[in-house]
Amino acid sequence: MVAWGLRGTFPMSAFLFASILALSAPLPAAAQEVHAFNVVAADPASAIRAFGVQAGLQILASADDLKGKKFNSVSGNISTEQALTSLLAGTGLDHRYVGDRAVALVSQNATGDTPPPARVSGSVARSAADPSGDSVLIAQVDEKPKAKASDKDQQTVKNAEKAAEKPAQLEEVVVTGSRIPLLGGQGPQDVKIYTREQIDQSGQTSIADFVNTLPDVSIAFTESGQQIAYGITTVTLHGLPLGTTLVLINGRRVETSGAAGTNAVDAFDLNSIPLAAVERIEVLSEGSSAVYGSDAIAGVVNIVLKSNFSGLEVNAKYGGATGTDEWDTSLAWGERWGDVAAISLLGTFQDRSELLGLDRSITSNNNYTPFGGPNSQATSCNPGNIFTLDGSNLPGTQSPFAGVAPNAQGNPAQTGFKGTPGVLNQCSTGGYNSYIPATRREGMLAQASYSVSPNVELFTELLFSDVLETLQSAPPALVGFPAFDFSEFTAPASNPYNPFGETVGISLLLTELGATQSTLETRFFRPLVGVRGHFLENWEWETAAWDSEDWSEFRSTNTPNSTAIQNALNSTNPATALNPFVAGAHGSPQFLQSLVFEENQNFVGQTLSANAFLRGRIFKLPAGPVRVVLGGEYERDRLYWNNLNNLTFGAPGSADFQRRHYASFVEAQIPILASGARPEGADTLLAATLAGRYDRYDEFGGKATPQAGIEWRPVDSLLIRGTYGRSFKAPSLYDLYSPVASFQTFVVDPRLNNATEFITENLGGNPNVKPENGVSRTLGFVYSGKAIPDLRFSVTYWSLLLHDAINLLTVQTIVANENLFPNLVVRAPGQNGEPGPITEVNPTYINFGDYDVRGLDYQLSYRYRTAIGDWLPSLSATQTYHYTQALTPNTAPIEVVGEAQDTGNFSPRWKGMAAISWSWKEYLASVNARYIGQYLDYQDFPTTRMLGNEWFFDSSFRYQISGAQHSPYAPRNFYVQIGGVNVLNKLPRYSNFAFGTIGYDPAESDIRGRFIYAQIGARF
Repeated sequence: MVAWGLRGTFPMSAFLFASILALSAPLPAAAQEVHAFNVVAADPASAIRAFGVQAGLQILASADDLKGKKFNSVSGNISTEQALTSLLAGTGLDHRYVGDRAVALVSQNATGDTPPPARVSGSVARSAADPSGDSVLIAQVDEKPKAKASDKDQQTVKNAEKAAEKPAQLEEVVVTGSRIPLLGGQGPQDVKIYTREQIDQSGQTSIADFVNTLPDVSIAFTESGQQIAYGITTVTLHGLPLGTTLVLINGRRVETSGAAGTNAVDAFDLNSIPLAAVERIEVLSEGSSAVYGSDAIAGVVNIVLKSNFSGLEVNAKYGGATGTDEWDTSLAWGERWGDVAAISLLGTFQDRSELLGLDRSITSNNNYTPFGGPNSQATSCNPGNIFTLDGSNLPGTQSPFAGVAPNAQGNPAQTGFKGTPGVLNQCSTGGYNSYIPATRREGMLAQASYSVSPNVELFTELLFSDVLETLQSAPPALVGFPAFDFSEFTAPASNPYNPFGETVGISLLLTELGATQSTLETRFFRPLVGVRGHFLENWEWETAAWDSEDWSEFRSTNTPNSTAIQNALNSTNPATALNPFVAGAHGSPQFLQSLVFEENQNFVGQTLSANAFLRGRIFKLPAGPVRVVLGGEYERDRLYWNNLNNLTFGAPGSADFQRRHYASFVEAQIPILASGARPEGADTLLAATLAGRYDRYDEFGGKATPQAGIEWRPVDSLLIRGTYGRSFKAPSLYDLYSPVASFQTFVVDPRLNNATEFITENLGGNPNVKPENGVSRTLGFVYSGKAIPDLRFSVTYWSLLLHDAINLLTVQTIVANENLFPNLVVRAPGQNGEPGPITEVNPTYINFGDYDVRGLDYQLSYRYRTAIGDWLPSLSATQTYHYTQALTPNTAPIEVVGEAQDTGNFSPRWKGMAAISWSWKEYLASVNARYIGQYLDYQDFPTTRMLGNEWFFDSSFRYQISGAQHSPYAPRNFYVQIGGVNVLNKLPRYSNFAFGTIGYDPAESDIRGRFIYAQIGARF
């Protein structure tokens, strides 16, 4: 967690402090008081003064923010909160309570590029004047106010009145990267924070879809199921492997999702978190194991949930693209009882229809020649194909293969085979597939806190979601490859329908059974309880325990029963024999149903955790106090799966693996040099941040990870910073203990003249695998000066090294390097001293492979204030200029910047966003342009095809108005928003991804196309 603080002048710092406080402070009782208001629309100073007198409030405002503003008239017996909302409607201003009877008026976009913080220490905002001369308006209460201001509030006003004589004071806030709330705005690490406003403006409707657009995220993982089974989504930074980016919820670890972990993906499924529950997303794209432990090699993505809201809020959104649409709704309610207690509830619902391959031209037909690709149509069709297994000609033909004729009916053994020797039937199966699954998502977020004393607070969180995804795919296929003389199934001469009198291979699609339907329902449950407090003057503590757990059930219809199918082909009884030699029905419906089964698997992923920390100031140096945090963690991980009915991988069975690990950590922030010209905490010119952590696991023992950061402020407007850290990733439970599963596959045997051999692959875990190790370095600067107050510019160099990567080498790689892995290759006995053919290959997880990734992050933003609103242009980009992988034995590292890899681990050279937003009165509009740089297509088929170099444009427009103020049942404010994602309908180009089986690259393309939406909401 890097600290975000506020530096500078009163108009920015004071009101930003107030805005920040509103996120954590309860709504005071004064806001609910009802008064007889009669404020006539007038100049700002008069309106503020009149309102303050009538409400008994002290109101602080910046003269600069009030220029050109015109306040609304307010009348009637209404609450202070309703009156303030009505008074400010359409002005572009908002209000923040900074005391029991004190209010600060702030610009609705006052935070600019400074993200809202996660937590603020202190209860009253400290004010400071702008030395440049901006004045401060304070609405004084008359001699007979309706409610007397407290002494504390009067002191707040006195502080503001003396602000010109006082330098800026800083609030402490905590975000991702450190547990120490640093002062002075930016810390040593570059933390990018994406606010709720940015999420709304993006138009995206899931966390995965939003993070996939970010410049740091080189590779997108979608719900298509083409990259990760079951439509699971996750996030990886800078194109590093799956599982090397740590996902947190509110700064705390979550589990490896059961359905992901049992499919060799050590990651949390982002589908489990409803986007409507998210307040902001924080991205730290550098190693951070010294703070968070395992998995944070590439960086950390912290998902911060909404909290501390009051009243009632309702939102509804409908959107759609050609072939798919969705509804998103949420309902939130919160209540506060002074500083003693608070409770909030949030419910969400999403319903989205599927997008089939038939709905897009590039996926509707596997013949990609119109798009510049090959004809990738399948030979498992209906009618099917017949071929010999040794390359000889089919009896009665001059060809080793033949396609079944479309009019072939009856019993070919009696009527003769009807087909097309030398010509194969080809067909498309892609049109059946769901490239966006049908999804129903329900979620609930509950939070509560209670102060048992002024120094101790109890708190709790509960996050629950139920997600049902349905993916469709092609009907059951009997796979055969005539070109390789291989068939998964064979029809012997004894088959009563076989006209050839010998065993033949077949390929067939059982379209009579219809498309395969697969569903994954996941219930995610995350309860948390904790207690925190403070003692002495500068010490605070916290302890919490939580259970992050998911239960998933996978069901799939029409899964082929290999044994039943081969038995049906072997049957000599016409009533129970499968007839692949005809078109149309290959048996009765009841008979065909006996050849398939419903697959059913259950998965559980769990992390049961507890942590505690103590932080404060231990002593003071000449440059300022040394602050530390000390703490420890306990974690128990569990991965469970049960193949209730899964004949594909053998008999039903279950596995249940668990482990424990303990950790201790320490962090320190050490001021080295100070200028003496500014108050304590703001005057540090040079400071160091140090962190260290020790983790101990059941399997491999202990792991220590250090981290260091430096901040240097040679002038007020410039921060130069750098970091160094070591990180690690513990082997997953699946890597260690996954049971052996057997598959049939092909290999090319270099020791037998490159002969193609059909072998058995036995895949399983390795309990001896060790952790992956990482090293990260950063160096950069941030400019945010007074010469151009609303300009912010930063550049950060980053370097990420990953050693001893846990990899599963391909069967072909093992065979090609048999001398390095002699125990993994099994051969039949040879003759005359020659090696025999390969019968088995036994791949397992090993520590083999290195990654070296380097690049630059650029960020630029500026706010231009005009009479017709504020304009905020911004630019952010990630340039990856070096990315090497060393994953193959006996070969040099390869450069994969801008070159797509089947592993999914690569990066385009550039990925970025250019945006501009405009706000004026009750209007807010934005246009966002996303760029993906050029990259070389996958080499599954050798090609020079370049992809990327594309722009995607998103836009939104929002109109917000105040509701009727004379009824307690009317909304305080109401908004309408319309927008579009990929408004120019940029659709994918052809790609060799997955050997051209789906026709496009889901890692970089948008198969959804143009998505248009409308959204409404109200607060009561």
